[in-house]
Amino acid sequence: MKRNIQHDPLSLQQVETSHWSYPVHTHNHYELILIRSGSGHHLINGNRFAYQAGDAFFLGPLDYHSFVINKKTCFCFLSFTDLYLANLSSLGTNSWPQIREHGLIKHQPLVGSLVTDSLEQQNLQALFRIILAEHYAHQSPLANPVVESLMKTILSIVDRQLSHYQTGAGALSCTASSLRQRIGTYVHRYITEPDYLRLEKMADVFNYSQRHLGALFKQQTGESIQQYIIRYRLQLVETRLRLSTLTVSQIADEFGFTDVCHLNKLFKRYYRQTPTGYRRELSASLPAMPGLPAGFTTMLNASENSFLIA
Repeated sequence: MKRNIQHDPLSLQQVETSHWSYPVHTHNHYELILIRSGSGHHLINGNRFAYQAGDAFFLGPLDYHSFVINKKTCFCFLSFTDLYLANLSSLGTNSWPQIREHGLIKHQPLVGSLVTDSLEQQNLQALFRIILAEHYAHQSPLANPVVESLMKTILSIVDRQLSHYQTGAGALSCTASSLRQRIGTYVHRYITEPDYLRLEKMADVFNYSQRHLGALFKQQTGESIQQYIIRYRLQLVETRLRLSTLTVSQIADEFGFTDVCHLNKLFKRYYRQTPTGYRRELSASLPAMPGLPAGFTTMLNASENSFLIA
């Protein structure tokens, strides 16, 4: 997979096109993408989301993506590196914690467009237009106090929206210093790496005995760490079934299940049917949509696609 390397700390670009010519790729930076006009689908981490004018998508360095354009689209790209984020953080290293966490975790629990409120969409679009005008007028957005101030505002909006998705979906909505929040962040980061999710490994990481760590987590959440991991992993599987064309076998491999039989058994326990049956039921209940590959009929909007741990 191609990796897009950005050397400039901050980059701004506006592109209008009817055909997306770039291959699926990752970045070494963060990227905010605003849709000024047009429609189509955004492919993020193997999932597919519809987009339209006003939508905004935020990607971290571990995300990979591409677009399928249905109607000529004007994209606005605002890209910045981790170094730029650090230098901009006048409030210290804890500034914009959701953005920083987004850069560390694989398989972000995405919900399509970052912003669905029309006023917030207008605010982001207006801020980008001003930054773009400053860029064209002064050639470089760096060392520009106007751009710096506007960037802080944009990052605060993005961070707030990311936080809303977590708390709004019933995620681990407690203080960042709490044990269950730290364990939740750790699990999200290593959900595709089973060796890091073994209880003995986690006990070492959090400096507790296995028994004490498990007891504290269950006291705060009402379930064991392993139950939490299984539930979160199955929710990611369920999202893959809805929003990707990966086979059940590929999904089982991706999330570290022993084999398809193991995934079938666990999935049926929580969803009362096998992954194949679940996907078949979705396909039968939703109409086919233009622009999607044959057999792929599921598309969920932001309100329907909340799948974080409840």
